[in-house]
Amino acid sequence: MRGITIKAIHALCAAALLLPGAATASSQGARIVNTPHNLSVSGGGGAHNVKATEEVRICVFCHTPHHAASEGPLWSRKSNLSIYVPYASTTIKANPQQPKGPSRLCLSCHDGAVAIGVLNGDFTVSSLGKIPGDTNPALNANLGTDLSTSHPVSMTYGLSGELNDKGTLANKGISLSEDTYVECTSCHDPHNNQYGNFLVRDNSTEHDLLCRDCHNKTDWANADNTHRTGGARYSSTVSAQVGADGCRNCHRPHSAERGVHLLKQPTSLSGEESNCLGSCHSGASYNTTTGIDIATQISRTYSHKIQIYSGIHKEDETLPVTSDKKHVQCVDCHNPHRSGYQGSPLGDPNPAVTPASTAPYVNGPLRGVRGVDVNGNALGGDGSARYEYEVCFRCHQGTSASSFKTASLSRPVRAFSTYDEGQRFATGNPSYHPVAYDTVGRTGRSLLSSLQNSQFRIYCSDCHAPHGSEERYILQAQNVDTFPSAATSYPLCFKCHDQLYLLDPMNVPHSNSAAMHQSHVRDHSAPCSACHDPHGVPSSLSANTTNGAHLVNFDTRYTGDAPVYNAPARSCTLAGTCHTSGGTRTY
Repeated sequence: MRGITIKAIHALCAAALLLPGAATASSQGARIVNTPHNLSVSGGGGAHNVKATEEVRICVFCHTPHHAASEGPLWSRKSNLSIYVPYASTTIKANPQQPKGPSRLCLSCHDGAVAIGVLNGDFTVSSLGKIPGDTNPALNANLGTDLSTSHPVSMTYGLSGELNDKGTLANKGISLSEDTYVECTSCHDPHNNQYGNFLVRDNSTEHDLLCRDCHNKTDWANADNTHRTGGARYSSTVSAQVGADGCRNCHRPHSAERGVHLLKQPTSLSGEESNCLGSCHSGASYNTTTGIDIATQISRTYSHKIQIYSGIHKEDETLPVTSDKKHVQCVDCHNPHRSGYQGSPLGDPNPAVTPASTAPYVNGPLRGVRGVDVNGNALGGDGSARYEYEVCFRCHQGTSASSFKTASLSRPVRAFSTYDEGQRFATGNPSYHPVAYDTVGRTGRSLLSSLQNSQFRIYCSDCHAPHGSEERYILQAQNVDTFPSAATSYPLCFKCHDQLYLLDPMNVPHSNSAAMHQSHVRDHSAPCSACHDPHGVPSSLSANTTNGAHLVNFDTRYTGDAPVYNAPARSCTLAGTCHTSGGTRTY
């Protein structure tokens, strides 16, 4: 009698689902009979066309009118006893638990542990086996028991920041189990496939619509947000595709190649940078005329070697970064949800997207990155860097800064030596380049005329190429630091300083300073860096206005130990390979 009753009732269910007028023509897939969840002989479809060869009843695979299991409404499936590996990250606050409620019901098929045709009490209703998997993550319905690569379920909504108010969800078709928990059924309706993938929202034109229904990321709606819009670098066709995919450009809700942050990327065990470089930021996918091939830049001889630090970065890591956590990844300098193209490139008066950036304030690409101030303190509020150097100071400030130099390079050995850039750029120093603080009125003739008698700051990236360079110290241009130097020019220094004034033999010297530079650099092959420290001379190491002015911080590889500069007397006392006879020279 039990079998007859089930058959009779399911026959009536199937007939009702097929009645004319029960659904409009535009809602094909809105009724389970027209979906891949119709596993009977009349069903199938979808990517894998799964259907029984003998069972005509539709609802029986999940429901029964009598002797139902307690796990769900009139539940006919075999009890789900699986233990799962939930999603996890260092910053998640919602604390996903073992799947429960509707999620555990869905997983009774979608974890692939039990054959689809096996019901409660090990009653076999069909010869259908376990749900099929697929090498294409977008088509993989078999999630397995490791859910660490899928959007978390059975978690409390609203505990994390940057989420829309819970009260806005119901009108969008999103339901929370017990008005609290995100479950599979928050995004999927198992009986309705009118939008594909059993989604509760039509995302045919905005592929990340369901993501944004819940997630409200800061600055994501900005007009110049390149990860949302595609920005000015792409063709209009590619930009439209990037804009349509939105969150889905980088994230995959199920079977993500990298579980943490649900990133899709070509290399499953690599760090976050593989998602950036493999998906978009490479020569193959950039417009070669207007784009920037970051992958090629990173592979240059001198660069921030992001490839060797997989899995170390944490969103809430202590700043400045300590030596035991040494790393650098794309997300140390760029916030993928907040970055834009405003003001890029840095300092360009005619940027691709207005307004132009004003030195040293961050521009679009650096927007929303946590920073460190000149005193070594992580910034308050949301932690966002205000100035470009505060991004660099995440690593290059504090007691661990020396750990972030490239060990293989033979570097200048300064008379006043530290790798803590907070000390080198400090306003109390006798001299410093204007990175953390403005210049005061400079009248020196060595500066280009446009920079004389002005107050300004410069960017770190005015001198350094943060992605990569063929010049040592990832410099933007050549600046040889070996003595004797074979260079005839120092293009990096001469971005701001007047080469004619300093080196041109036909230029009438206007001062002893010009004559001194011509003698040292032009006539005796001394590089600029033999005498000058390009960052600053730290008073914290006892430099003062006598022995630390004019950025004079001798490279002791060439000047010998304990060189002395006397700014008021315009003299220096040193030996080494520069002044082999030693003694004091006056200029």
